[in-house]
Amino acid sequence: METLVRAIGALATVMSVLGIFVFLTSPKLDQKLPHNLKSPGLAIEFAQLSEVEGMLYTPEGYKKPLWEQIRKGLYGDYCFIAMYWLLFAGMSALLARRSPSWAVWAGVVAAVCATSAAIFDVVENLSIAALLDAVKIQPEMVRNVASAGFGKWLLISLATLILSLVFLRRDWLVLLGGLYLLIGVLGIYGLRRSPRLVELSFLLSFVGVLVVAIVFGRWPAKILDQL
Repeated sequence: METLVRAIGALATVMSVLGIFVFLTSPKLDQKLPHNLKSPGLAIEFAQLSEVEGMLYTPEGYKKPLWEQIRKGLYGDYCFIAMYWLLFAGMSALLARRSPSWAVWAGVVAAVCATSAAIFDVVENLSIAALLDAVKIQPEMVRNVASAGFGKWLLISLATLILSLVFLRRDWLVLLGGLYLLIGVLGIYGLRRSPRLVELSFLLSFVGVLVVAIVFGRWPAKILDQL
């Protein structure tokens, strides 16, 4: 099991490095996004038809720089989908190894949620690609993106909530469990109330991945001693 913990730490490290690289190299936005969001990829998931057209095209019908930015981001996102799916799957396996009998089922449910979220994410990317390549954006294209995005964030939030149980323990690592719990609650509540809360949950999840990279890579025995 120590090999699994170290592998999760290594994967989280790669995700952290790539996340920092993307953040530092992403061009600054010169336009306001719907719902005052900062991420173009997230904004297009929650935008209405007129907002999507305003994000991607000028009044004369020319593509804005944001069109190219979102299009390029889709390619790298498939790699990110694979990585977060593996991360969730590994943590689900750890949860299933906990001593209470319910832990096995909790791990299975978390893995199912993570796998379903990854599928929704791929469908969302394909829907965004179809939207970007369309001669004229149709309302159903926007709805397809929104529906896939909703399913993705709901399932990611549920998986994160369940995986907070990995850190249900009697030491300081319970704080990491609290962070995962907060991320999941913000994601679900944000889907009902405000996309900005979904964006906040995404940013906090990056913090969570960074902490996992440090703890799982540096102190694997600490993770295993209460499983």
